[in-house]
Amino acid sequence: MSPPVELLTFEDLTEVYRREQRSKNITEVRRDFYAAVRECHERLRRESEREFAVDQFSTRSKLASNQLMKFQEKAAQVFEFRMEKILAMALRAAGGNKIDPGKLTVEERELFDKVSSLLKDRHAVLLQGSRPRTAEPEEPSLDLMTPPMVAEAEREDEMFDPSPAGPELPPAAMPGPPADLPAISTPLVPPPLSETVLASPQISAPDLPPIPVNEAPAAAPPAAAASAPADRPAAPPDHVVLRILEDMPPIAGPGRNYRLNKEDVVCLPPNIAKALLARKKAVKVQLDPLKTVTN
Repeated sequence: MSPPVELLTFEDLTEVYRREQRSKNITEVRRDFYAAVRECHERLRRESEREFAVDQFSTRSKLASNQLMKFQEKAAQVFEFRMEKILAMALRAAGGNKIDPGKLTVEERELFDKVSSLLKDRHAVLLQGSRPRTAEPEEPSLDLMTPPMVAEAEREDEMFDPSPAGPELPPAAMPGPPADLPAISTPLVPPPLSETVLASPQISAPDLPPIPVNEAPAAAPPAAAASAPADRPAAPPDHVVLRILEDMPPIAGPGRNYRLNKEDVVCLPPNIAKALLARKKAVKVQLDPLKTVTN
């Protein structure tokens, strides 16, 4: 739509607002009313931005901003007044009353026709049980394929035909594998692992037996038992024999916890024994070397 010839002002919109507020029926406005409202709103917005850029705290800037805000409010209220009256007119028209839409703008007349037609159709369906008017989709005709289109479709089928273009070969003439290659009748199986690989030793960390505390020493071989004195237990290798001087809380060691009481004679790892000796919690027990018993 072309821009309005005569500019709409804030006072013109205020006058339309007053007439719509006082009258129960819709009032007559200029035919390009909504286009003129949009043009005036844009003009007031540019003026407000220009005054704000010059001095945002000036009186002219505040007046321009206030006028723009009031224009937006009055335009929205005029729209609500007129839309309520147009819906009431469409409802009366759907009921069979004669309505004069001569005071409506072009946009409002289009809205009035659509709403009145819809209400009339719903009135017939809901109150009279008529079937709603629906536009049935048109089915495409089978005669739309013209001969050139059919020929083009056939050419495309030939281009994408998976069958070979040459003559078919008889089964005897089909190429096969060379005669000197044996036919593969059994699936390939990987060779078994060699005995050397299977027999290779597995390297693992040695398992250290737990250190006995307050327990009887393990039974020694016959020769060692005969040669060692009955009252002197043999200490395991890399361990220290200590006599505990006082009761102590449990001590965390490698692989186990040690509970030590006063007057206990135990075999402990060197690091734990060194710590107890340094704190004077135990004394080292000197063992005599084993003597070989000869017959």
